[in-house]
Amino acid sequence: MAILKNRATQRKIYLRTHHVFGRGRSADTLLENPDASQLHASARWTGTAWELRDHSRNGTLLDGALLSNALGPALRVGSTLGFGRDGGAVWVVEDLSAPSNLLWPLGHDSPPIALGYSNLLPQGQGAELSIHCSEEGQWVCTTPQGSWVLEDGDELRFAGQVWCFILAAEVACTMEGLFGGKVALGRSRTTLCFNVSLDEEHVWLELRDAEHRLDLGERSHHYALLTLARLRLADAQRHLEGCAQGWVELERLAKMLGMDPGHLNIQIFRMRKQLALLMPPGAHVPELIERRRGSLRLGSLRFRIQRGAQLESHFDPLAQEAQTCPDESLVA
Repeated sequence: MAILKNRATQRKIYLRTHHVFGRGRSADTLLENPDASQLHASARWTGTAWELRDHSRNGTLLDGALLSNALGPALRVGSTLGFGRDGGAVWVVEDLSAPSNLLWPLGHDSPPIALGYSNLLPQGQGAELSIHCSEEGQWVCTTPQGSWVLEDGDELRFAGQVWCFILAAEVACTMEGLFGGKVALGRSRTTLCFNVSLDEEHVWLELRDAEHRLDLGERSHHYALLTLARLRLADAQRHLEGCAQGWVELERLAKMLGMDPGHLNIQIFRMRKQLALLMPPGAHVPELIERRRGSLRLGSLRFRIQRGAQLESHFDPLAQEAQTCPDESLVA
């Protein structure tokens, strides 16, 4: 991301894909000098460089010189910006990287965190939350308290620090746009393989695709995932449309599993955390759980259930998803 620093206050700001400087309320960076215009200047990412434009009556200074026309040259690291006749506060260009979706530090001096497709924060076993871009292009935060779609400007706390989620609005947040379609595990190729003991006391899980076999071992949260798989299969056998299959209210599912909803949310977070830790760096972490209006279901992944020595079921939800409904879900 591109970063400017105020020479007087040392305050740093990031540049959005189209960043506005001015005295107006809609400005991304508010200018306080009296000769600044409501819409004074803007910086825009062209795809290869940051371009500066002047929209004011009193001018914009680049390296101390007034821009001779509305469109200035591309910015350079080390350049200085000033706004108005006397320049006002001077901003120094520190970084001119391409815009990115990121977490910006609030009230501390930690460096910004550029977001990849899937992020555990902080990294490693001590992760307190997960942020990922869904296949529908939504940024989703999953914590032990639940999951929700992030909006630009949302504040998050982890490791005792507060961060602001910044959405680079003009940068595509889709599988193809962010990662060029290069993901290690596509949902259409992923299979969840459950192995269940006859007394249902133990559930082992393995994730398979054309390139990987990930042994997720035996975990208590695998039984919740198994229950969701069975609910989705039961709805398919009742000939419900693909978009309607498997949805269950969080509280009802928690009651079925003999736990409270808070504990169930913790298990859902542990599912994603475990999988994210096992995945190769930069790989797409499959969407295990989808959520919608207080309900959830198994994501659109193939699955097979082996109970003891018998194959209980083998099902591919994607085969039925040609019958779609308006998508109101988010993924965890």
